[in-house]
Amino acid sequence: MSQPTPEATRLESLYAFALRFYPAHFRQAYGEAMRQAFRDARADTALCHRTLLVTVLSDLAISLTKEHLAMLRDTFARPILVFNAVVLTALATGLALALYAIPQSVLRQGANDPQIALASDLAARLEQGVAPATAVPSASVDIARSLSTFVIVYDDQGHPIASQAELNGQTPIPPAGVFSNVRQRGEERLSWQPVLGAGHSVRIAAVIERVEGINGGQSGFVLAGRNMREVESRISQVSQMAALTWIGMLGVILLGTILFGWYTRPRPA
Repeated sequence: MSQPTPEATRLESLYAFALRFYPAHFRQAYGEAMRQAFRDARADTALCHRTLLVTVLSDLAISLTKEHLAMLRDTFARPILVFNAVVLTALATGLALALYAIPQSVLRQGANDPQIALASDLAARLEQGVAPATAVPSASVDIARSLSTFVIVYDDQGHPIASQAELNGQTPIPPAGVFSNVRQRGEERLSWQPVLGAGHSVRIAAVIERVEGINGGQSGFVLAGRNMREVESRISQVSQMAALTWIGMLGVILLGTILFGWYTRPRPA
């Protein structure tokens, strides 16, 4: 029997080293058979050296990928791991939604507090017979720029009678449907957007109340509002923090699942 050449010995050693990258259970089951198949291929004089190397490298790349994917499937696709990951992900998502929705609701509702008092006080003064021009403060407010509160008095048809607010040199008027709702409910609290458009929109936290007895008995409406720019900025910050919290929790869940799955992975007997 001829002795293997130094080159054949080196190639077999390299092949044996490559086999170490396979999962342990696979090496134990098929490692020796694969080494013998490599020796047989080396001994086949009909197979040229270059073709053998290309075939062996291609087989190693494909089979290593398949075996490691199979190992990952066996390790992490266990029902208990999947169930725990799904439950923890659902809990993390619910918590992140709560961290987003609750502060946002508190911030938005809190934005109405000054307007509620202003609208109520102005309505009371008008019902006591104070003229709208006297009841409404004279200082004008550019609602596109200023964060100050403002008030407007409208008649029963929704036409402004007295106003602090200015927008492009005019008194802004809510949609007619808003006044219809206030006629039925007596009060409406809403986010009013008198100017639309990305980068130039104006959003107002507004409170509108129905008033009886304006100008000697006429019905009408009072609106108190203020620009929501600062509130929206805070809501955006809350949204970003909630999103980062959610991503962080998902990362912890993923890492924990990987570590737990690897530590408790099935091992060959």
